[in-house]
Amino acid sequence: MLTISKPFAVACACVVGLIGLAGSVHAADKLVIGAVQMDSQYEWYRTVEMGAKEKAKELDVELVLANSAGKIDKEDENVSNLIGRGVNAIVISVVDSKASIPAMQRAHEAGIPVTNYDSFVDSDVMDTFVGVDNTELGAMMGRYVVDYVNKNMDGKAKIALLTVVRYAQSVKRRDGFVAEIKKAPGIEIVAEQEGVVPEQASSNLETMLQAHPDIQLVWTANEGGTVGAQVAKNSTGADIKIFGTDMSLQTAASLRDPNSGIVAVATQDPYSIGVKSVELAVEAAKGNAKPGDYTIPLVLYTQDEGDKISGYLEKYKSLAGN
Repeated sequence: MLTISKPFAVACACVVGLIGLAGSVHAADKLVIGAVQMDSQYEWYRTVEMGAKEKAKELDVELVLANSAGKIDKEDENVSNLIGRGVNAIVISVVDSKASIPAMQRAHEAGIPVTNYDSFVDSDVMDTFVGVDNTELGAMMGRYVVDYVNKNMDGKAKIALLTVVRYAQSVKRRDGFVAEIKKAPGIEIVAEQEGVVPEQASSNLETMLQAHPDIQLVWTANEGGTVGAQVAKNSTGADIKIFGTDMSLQTAASLRDPNSGIVAVATQDPYSIGVKSVELAVEAAKGNAKPGDYTIPLVLYTQDEGDKISGYLEKYKSLAGN
């Protein structure tokens, strides 16, 4: 995941167990898995959490959740507390590929297996990873856009990009998308700016639309950019079509609205990432570690798939208002 919209104010509520309490507070015969979220204020991570909880319930293990709030010092504290508590394994989405290495190293030195998901560290200390092919996530939408332009715009279009350059995952998305677009000589990328959160994305797209009023299409690298693009469309009245990345309840609802401008969304499956991460962590805690990279399949939602979108909204409706 990358940054998404909808901050919520109950980050602490996601803590199933109280990290930092001395000693064990769980049933003596249950395995305990610590789960450290990069920033659980975002719906994407709450969806990971939803899958993790379901798997923990199925496997009858205790899940202790912690939120790093995007801060390396908080992440360090969370991992230290989990080590002190004596959890049997840890799953984690790290804040930084380098600064997070010492915390992971301490867990390994304490004999606690660690499963990374979504984000990774530049170190051999990470031996098990659950995530997606971010290059393909961008390429998937790139191919869809080319097909859309060929079918609906006689093969010619001008497009603007709202990218996220601060995270390696999103750079891969951008590169995958652009590589596919460059195969279509009739599609011209006329502008590109960063759009991490809705406010930044809407402001930067408004600026691009002022400089290039002939922009017809917009691609966004994350959910925050998608929401911001809708805001810019509404504020400027621009007749643009939006092709987004990362699904959410808000984006799903917009896909069903023909006036939103959103045509399609390519997305990860954070629920399944949570399920797989806990599954691997439990196996590792039992002494059956299965190191490796585990890739979760991607999903494409388009505005003409009403039943599929409704299914998404029904499955994740419990996340609304959290």
